[in-house]
Amino acid sequence: MPERLPETSAPTSMANGGGPDPLREDARAAWAYRTYLRARGSQPLHPDAGARLLAAVDPDDHVEFIAEAAVRYEANLFAELTRDGTAPFVAARTMRRWILVERATSAVVVCTGPAFPGSIAGTSRATTWPNVGWTLGVTADDGRKLAFKVFSDDDHLDRLEKLIEQGAAEEIKLLPEQAEVPALPDLSAAESARGAAAAQRFLPSDWRTSEEVAAAHMRALGFADAELTGGSRDGGLDVVAGAGVAQVKMQAQPVGAPQVQQLRGTRPHSPHHLFYSTSGYTTAARETAAEIGVYLFTIGRDGTVSPVGDAAADLAETGVHDPDAVRAVTARQIVHQYCQTVGDRITAAINAIDSSSPRHTGRYPGHPDRARRYLLQAVNNLLEAPGSFESLRSAAVYYHHTELLAHVWFREMGVPYPDGEHLRHEPDTLDSFYN
Repeated sequence: MPERLPETSAPTSMANGGGPDPLREDARAAWAYRTYLRARGSQPLHPDAGARLLAAVDPDDHVEFIAEAAVRYEANLFAELTRDGTAPFVAARTMRRWILVERATSAVVVCTGPAFPGSIAGTSRATTWPNVGWTLGVTADDGRKLAFKVFSDDDHLDRLEKLIEQGAAEEIKLLPEQAEVPALPDLSAAESARGAAAAQRFLPSDWRTSEEVAAAHMRALGFADAELTGGSRDGGLDVVAGAGVAQVKMQAQPVGAPQVQQLRGTRPHSPHHLFYSTSGYTTAARETAAEIGVYLFTIGRDGTVSPVGDAAADLAETGVHDPDAVRAVTARQIVHQYCQTVGDRITAAINAIDSSSPRHTGRYPGHPDRARRYLLQAVNNLLEAPGSFESLRSAAVYYHHTELLAHVWFREMGVPYPDGEHLRHEPDTLDSFYN
């Protein structure tokens, strides 16, 4: 049986068996712990032991991976280390240190320094799970020598070796928030303002409520000043706004091409012409709308509005910018501006780096390379950003995570992010002094 590590503090009682799991809740370790729990043969760590593990992680550091482990105190690197059932230890690797936690006592030993400490050996090809892994000889922060083995969750060592040597920059999905990195944009106000109109469903029981549905939908699209024409029947128009007009038809037959043409002829200089129908459109009407630039929408029996054709679908997706209407900024605009700003901020911060500065030497040999992989991954994320995302929040999260990745290098190298004193600024102009 592997020897127990000497206590670094009084043993923690393992009898309470309950309470919140700190490793699941703390962003410094949540991703690594979730990944660990999915690994073959892994068992949860008691909350008390998890709390001690986290206590050994610096507030601005994070855990890259957690693995089952066996430990021998005062043993050489080639000591036979195996597991029988649940491994007696877990090993966590952060950007700065190894942290070893004994399950039975919650004792913690910290080994600050390289991920590859200089002595490391992988198991032979003849070794099979559950004893496949890497053995490392390390020196604890208190000066004591020990050897420990981190076990792979399968019969291959490639991923485990890469995590040990290079870190988790390419696959980590959660990083702790940093004071220097702006938080995700709050989309709730913009989405509720736009969504309130979209969700304001009227059952189109008569022509009047159908028009109200259309007006609410137009306001949701960004025509903030859209209003019903009332009894005036303004040239056959039912809804008017500064940047668009609409006609609404509630009839038994699908709307035909002549009615679509009539709408386009009314106020021909209006930027947008929208048509709403409760009975759909003929093929000729759809073709005509595509030719002359009319956006077609249908109103369902439950008040749901759906686009008909590519042009209307695009309008429904992007909304409209009406410079003459006073309205709240849409969630899409907020996210677009946020993503653009993140990219600009990362680029400016990288351009401001003085690569010859001696302060970039890192905490230990190999530390700068480990941190640099996070910066390279951030740049790769910017260069290969998806053309579309599942949602606006997904886009914001992607760019926010990318900025946190970039920040890891600045954080670990002790370089301010962004380096406000050296960021490139636009040249001063006369106008810039008269705000």
